[in-house]
Amino acid sequence: MRDTAASNWSRRRVLSAAAGGVALGATGAFAGVTPASAHGDIQTYSTVGGQRTVYEGNGALTSFGYRPSFHTRCDTWMNFWNTHTPSGFNTPFRVWCYGVHTDHRVTEAHNNGRGFDLTRIYVTSSTGSLVRRFNGRYDQWNGTSSAATERLRYWATAASLHYHFKHVLTYLYNSAHHNHIHFDNLVSGTGNSTFATGSQAQVQHVQACCRYIWGKTTGIDGIWGPQTNQHSTEVLRRIGVSSGSLTSSQSNWLAFNRGSTRKGYGTQAY
Repeated sequence: MRDTAASNWSRRRVLSAAAGGVALGATGAFAGVTPASAHGDIQTYSTVGGQRTVYEGNGALTSFGYRPSFHTRCDTWMNFWNTHTPSGFNTPFRVWCYGVHTDHRVTEAHNNGRGFDLTRIYVTSSTGSLVRRFNGRYDQWNGTSSAATERLRYWATAASLHYHFKHVLTYLYNSAHHNHIHFDNLVSGTGNSTFATGSQAQVQHVQACCRYIWGKTTGIDGIWGPQTNQHSTEVLRRIGVSSGSLTSSQSNWLAFNRGSTRKGYGTQAY
């Protein structure tokens, strides 16, 4: 299953790399790694969707290496997130992450500059200050008084990612993703994603959205079954999709994710 090939660029691994004498440079690539050693054409960008990126490890504005086609998909996703979140989420944003391209260890998506490990998104408030409106650090907010709000925004943002990328891994997938959401376009390429009932990560996402965003009693086990099919179909009807289920068409899958993003952030009540 494609899910098992994901990068696990957790903070623990980044710190262990640093302890071993490998540090991130200003471009976000590991020091000592040259473009010649990268897989394919890696170009450095300081933004996604026109919004500056920040390295989670030190909070500094940082540029990262991407395959250009993957960076274009990241731009498209960021613009989508901006469109479907409340109008009060003003730019500039700050998009925090653990990185994109690395040749330091074997991980297909990141070696190819086609994987992104998202940790936080800050927006500009009406007073001009930066405020956090997405926190991918489940390891920080789980069990806190703000967990319900953080979880709602977490899955709404995950839905925006699932719209664009076939391969998205969250805290439900394994403990290596408790501090970020990983996404890549190794499968979906330059287009939007499609849904497969055999994808544990996608089914977990559907179940979590049904439960945490739409208020269903959906069990979360990563296995597609009658309850998940029924509850997700009920969501489709609620958002105005008159026929079919998630398995019927790509358009239904995309509608589910767009609606979940908007509902989770309160952009639309449905």
